[in-house]
Amino acid sequence: MGRFRRTLSNLDLKEVYLNGRRFTWSNERVQPTLEKLDRVFTTVDWEDLFPDAFLSALSSGPSDHCPLVLSLALDLHRGRRFQFQSFWPKVDGFLQVVREVSTTQPCEPNPFKRLDQKLRATTKRLASWSSKFIGSVKLQILMATELILRFDIAMESRPLSPQERALRCLLKKKLLGLASLERTIARQRSRILWLREGDACTRFFHLHASQRRRKNFIGHLVVDNRRFTEHAEKAEEWTISSISC
Repeated sequence: MGRFRRTLSNLDLKEVYLNGRRFTWSNERVQPTLEKLDRVFTTVDWEDLFPDAFLSALSSGPSDHCPLVLSLALDLHRGRRFQFQSFWPKVDGFLQVVREVSTTQPCEPNPFKRLDQKLRATTKRLASWSSKFIGSVKLQILMATELILRFDIAMESRPLSPQERALRCLLKKKLLGLASLERTIARQRSRILWLREGDACTRFFHLHASQRRRKNFIGHLVVDNRRFTEHAEKAEEWTISSISC
């Protein structure tokens, strides 16, 4: 296995994660020998072009191999998923939002259901607060970069006014903070904790974040011999099962 990985590294190839299966071949005996013989390899540039590529295995049918299916445009964002950002506690207004929700007492005698209601209310309030006071970091970076570019072009034909120079200087400072914030978000999503935040390579972290998103994707749930594939159905069944336990 070590030699195999070194060969992939020398060829600049990486294996695409196989979702839902550990083995792809069986010798079909009573006590079968199971192996992973079928694999899909790709390059980092290809993975950058198709970040949502999803590899799964079908039924082996009459064969002893499981056919692999590689979907290039699988929608892994079915429904909006709440993600707590590690930098939120450092932003003004975060603690106030949490205190307001925590002081609200739901009219629910069951402590588990009451906790569930509080957690749901907290996620909604934090998502609304983040959207209103923080917004999209990528969009802000694009806007700041575009404005700085326009000022740079204007400087070639005329001197900037004091207000324009002050705004350009402010945008450059804001852009540094937004870039650091983007690295923090990418670092949290990638779970690569052995690199310093300041040394983060954004493209590197985004590739690992895409890989982690594909690996954590749940294609279906089976509850009481019923199969659920839609995001809303899976979320509802998961919530019911958690409360029941």
